[in-house]
Amino acid sequence: MAPGLRSPRGPGAHRQYLLSDLHHDFPSYRSVVHEVTQAFAAASCEVLAVEAELAGPRAQPVLARHVRNLQELEQTRLATVALLQVMGTPGVSEQDPEKLHQLKIKVIKTMEAISEVLQELRFDAESAE
Repeated sequence: MAPGLRSPRGPGAHRQYLLSDLHHDFPSYRSVVHEVTQAFAAASCEVLAVEAELAGPRAQPVLARHVRNLQELEQTRLATVALLQVMGTPGVSEQDPEKLHQLKIKVIKTMEAISEVLQELRFDAESAE
């Protein structure tokens, strides 16, 4: 996994930006967003390379499919979390508690699906050895 993905600055950067008084520190926030975006792009490239290796030279299409499913689920989770972040920002969008709740449930269900695919991947990888 790309080193920047676990950056402690990433998760709270949006909240810090919004709480930085009326004179938001946009350059710092933009820098953090850029750093995190680069880390996710690098991780995505690594995942695509693993998928290609499994689908091609290693001839493990089932494992490649699991990796593809994980990538798609992670994209869904990230998009949903980003939407939750925007919807939870005062003054940016109208607060809709029901919609926020639905999005939180979607994140939870997506994370559960990711766990299931990881278990299947682990089982199928052990079986392939």
